[in-house]
Amino acid sequence: MFNYKAVIEFDGTNFLGFQIQPEGLRTVQGEIVKVLSQIFNKETNIVYAGRTDAGVHALNQVINFKCEEELDLYKFKWSLNRMFPDDISVKCIEKASDDFNSRHDAKWREYRYFVVNDEYQNVFLKKYSILVCKKLDLKLMTECTGYFLGEKDFTSFCSPEDDKKSKVRNILEFEIYKSNVFGLNEVLVFRIKANSFLYNMVRIIVGTIIEIGKNVRDISSIDLAFRKSSRDLAGSIAESKGLFLADVGYK
Repeated sequence: MFNYKAVIEFDGTNFLGFQIQPEGLRTVQGEIVKVLSQIFNKETNIVYAGRTDAGVHALNQVINFKCEEELDLYKFKWSLNRMFPDDISVKCIEKASDDFNSRHDAKWREYRYFVVNDEYQNVFLKKYSILVCKKLDLKLMTECTGYFLGEKDFTSFCSPEDDKKSKVRNILEFEIYKSNVFGLNEVLVFRIKANSFLYNMVRIIVGTIIEIGKNVRDISSIDLAFRKSSRDLAGSIAESKGLFLADVGYK
């Protein structure tokens, strides 16, 4: 058996998340598995670095799969991109070690969330960012990022539906900065990197900080939410369309 690692990007707008769901629901994994199984003429599943929710996008999702034949990677990549729907693309593919596992071997994941803080949102950004018209206090929001760094219990900042026993995660890097996107709008980018993430964790953190940036929530509420471990003490969940799985690291 040969093990292959691929980097995938996708537009999550018309997917009900990454992970395969009951028959009839469109997911990214479902589309990938369908094409691989068609090419190899047998059911072929994949392992993936991170599960994304409905409407969330990816710039660099990492998957791996095994097959019985050695592939011509140039031709195989071309075949995948020809057969995949328009909202999925393979960026690169390579042979991996037999024991490589894209999920378990990942050391960190990085997400980015895009916010247009303006009176108007360019039509080409509407699917990939949210619009906040009220002026946000970037200095205050940047101060917020320090509260989240390090190893903490993120019970307050994840969905109650998350069934993981431990809610402890380690945020390695967190910054908020301005970036111009193709001259369309100046966008606020929330870049957050951690060993792994809980269900809706990034979107709840972003929603909380936006409320603080609007001055409708006090920055002290972050510390209280960590101390009390209650979802009710954190902010609202930001829309999924502004969130991207940006990168996955293995070193």
